[in-house]
Amino acid sequence: MNVLRFAGWMSDAGFTTTVWCVKGSPLALAADSAGHTCIAIKHHLKYGDLKGAIRLAKLFTQNKVDVVWIRDTRDMSICGWAKRWSSRKVGLLYQQAMQLGVSKRDLIHTDRFKRIDAWVSPLNYLAEQVKSMTRYPASRIAVIPLAVDVERFSVDLPRQEARQTLGLPTERLLIGTIGRIDPLKGQSFLISQLNQLRLSGIDVDLVLVGDPTKNEGDDYLNELKQLAEQPEVKDHIHFRPHQNNVEAVYKALDVFVMASAGETFGMVTIEAMVSQCAIVGTNRSGTPDLLADGRGALYEPNDQASFLGAIQPLLTDDVKRSTLAMKAREYAIRHFHRDHVVRQLGELVNTL
Repeated sequence: MNVLRFAGWMSDAGFTTTVWCVKGSPLALAADSAGHTCIAIKHHLKYGDLKGAIRLAKLFTQNKVDVVWIRDTRDMSICGWAKRWSSRKVGLLYQQAMQLGVSKRDLIHTDRFKRIDAWVSPLNYLAEQVKSMTRYPASRIAVIPLAVDVERFSVDLPRQEARQTLGLPTERLLIGTIGRIDPLKGQSFLISQLNQLRLSGIDVDLVLVGDPTKNEGDDYLNELKQLAEQPEVKDHIHFRPHQNNVEAVYKALDVFVMASAGETFGMVTIEAMVSQCAIVGTNRSGTPDLLADGRGALYEPNDQASFLGAIQPLLTDDVKRSTLAMKAREYAIRHFHRDHVVRQLGELVNTL
């Protein structure tokens, strides 16, 4: 969805944008529904698809493309060759979506990366990874975060009304998370910790919002629902599917939990920040960067003592919870506002 967000925002900023996607794909359907101009392309091989690169190079020329913006590493090779073979000058911008797992300083990766004109890392820790784990020129790395529609998440929606809209308890404390139903997202850990919180005397419920990955089955969701039937937590766990009005979820929660074992850049985290929701997150990947300097509380993944130490003070101290939430919102508005981020990206695009 970030592809479509940025396509729309860059268009609003005066750039002519087109979304290139496989016909009939979820991205194509969503782009068409949102009114974007789309260009149909074929599935391609991750490496060595020279025929596809030639076809793509011709499309670049026919459509007078100046800059190709990619977010998926699987597009690097083909777009690099297409850029080289296009009869017009094409700039290649890569917006990093994942952290680097292993060193990529070898000749093959170095050759692939050299065709990228600008590498955009959304956080400093990711940019430092690129510098230490690749041979990509540091001078061509820009740290520009992802963005959020601040106005959307600044709605004046009272907590009680938000809870009533979602069919949630209006009197208890609520903690929750939003995201794909997946073992890596940590929902089972949160269920296991709910009983510990309630045993400590805190009247708190858990809200889990999201759907399983399409075509990957419901096994994990069913496992979570079985865990939720345990007598000690039964009636205190609330499952909700993906919400189009996700801003109501943030308004309904007292504490948002980013429970993923390692989130490169959690969009839901910055949405929660803008929504002025207190946040507890895992001390891994991009979350510490987002919640540093008192903007949130951190805990070690799957560590009960660490988790309880982070979240209990926020649930028992209204002032502390409110102060943390306000600080997070102020930072998010300064750094992740759509207009601020798009301005930086626009300046970069104009150099290519």
